Amino acid sequence: MSDNRDMCFGRRSSTVWPLVVGCFIVLVGLIELFGDTYRWLSWDNVWPYIVILFGLLIVANSLYKR
Repeated sequence: MSDNRDMCFGRRSSTVWPLVVGCFIVLVGLIELFGDTYRWLSWDNVWPYIVILFGLLIVANSLYKR
């Protein structure tokens, strides 16, 4: 039964990257939407934190696979 389901729907991936990319797209949309309302929420202020978050996710993913 499981083999038929995998053939039809594909295997479930255990990687976190599709979730990370989706959250990044949502975050960029929120920054663009609320950037004029909240002055602190501008791309110039937020992008360093996003880079740090991506770095931490890469490190955590590599440690988790060990």
